[in-house]
Amino acid sequence: MNHIRGLYALPLFLFCMLSLTGHAQDISNYSKLSQTDYTNITLPPLDLLFENAKNGPVYELADVKTEIERKLLAKEKRAFLGFFSLRGSYQYGMFGNESTYTDVALAPYLTYTTQAQNGYTVGAGVNIPLDGLLDLKSRIKRQKLNVQSAELEREVKFEEIKREIIELYTTATSQLSVLKLRAEALELASLQYEIAEKNFTNSVIDSGELSVEKQRQSVAMEAFEKSKFELTRSLMILEVITRTPILKK
Repeated sequence: MNHIRGLYALPLFLFCMLSLTGHAQDISNYSKLSQTDYTNITLPPLDLLFENAKNGPVYELADVKTEIERKLLAKEKRAFLGFFSLRGSYQYGMFGNESTYTDVALAPYLTYTTQAQNGYTVGAGVNIPLDGLLDLKSRIKRQKLNVQSAELEREVKFEEIKREIIELYTTATSQLSVLKLRAEALELASLQYEIAEKNFTNSVIDSGELSVEKQRQSVAMEAFEKSKFELTRSLMILEVITRTPILKK
């Protein structure tokens, strides 16, 4: 009964894992695998899984934080430019001049002239707050420490991911070996039960002996399904964490 509850809990667990990744991801379809397919699964190299895990959201988020701190460091190194300022202006247009002329012999008359003119101004200024100047070197140093902290945090996250991958990888490797043995045991138990059925039909054995063989087959089947469940769970979580398909298409 506990094993059955575990089988129903697997889809819900994987749904939660996919929700945490932030976006949908294709996972291999293990429901269509036969008993032989399971025993022929080959795991990718650990180095490949580690490298592909860098495409996951946990590592990418830490990488983005590191890049943000680096950008802020570059900004702090240019902060001294804020002590200086440049200003300038430029004007261009048609200017008009209106005038009136008269003398003793002439009646007053109006004249109007236009002329294109342009003009510009350029200036610079310096404003150096003492607190900003004295704290500039310290701000750069603090930001360098922030960059180093972000890089270390990224490495810590990656180490945690690698430990989780190693745990799942070793579990899957162990279950692959166990599954092969239990598959052989199940095949033998099923064969024994088939022989027992024929002997029961031919009245060679009684129902009690047939029941014993059926029980052995059921125990072998339950052990095989339990190993298959543990292996499937480990492989599917590995695919989520490492962004690496395990099954060959």
